[in-house]
Amino acid sequence: MRKVTNYQVQKESFEDMNDAGRFNPSLEITFRDKTGVHTHKISAGHSDDIDVYRESGETYVLSRNFGLGYVGLEIFTGTDSTGDMFLQGDQVNEVLGRDDLAPFTIIRRMRQYIY
Repeated sequence: MRKVTNYQVQKESFEDMNDAGRFNPSLEITFRDKTGVHTHKISAGHSDDIDVYRESGETYVLSRNFGLGYVGLEIFTGTDSTGDMFLQGDQVNEVLGRDDLAPFTIIRRMRQYIY
């Protein structure tokens, strides 16, 4: 699993927000690797810490908010979302064992519940 370090996070366009029927724009993450440019709409909040990893054509987007006590993982294959998981409060410690793990380890532990 390789960490993606050079990515941009921006708000989606007004047209996309309007077409989806949202009142607030979601975030989009964009990055380039050897297979091309990738853009994904993510469920992360504007103040979340985001970590991105790639493995075997899949993109893993981990969002964490320590102040609000939640962790979210979204998995994308190509442009399609193939799974997601959200933990908050006591669920974080129940599933992960503890809340101070490295992002790579959190992804490994959470993805076993998605597949």
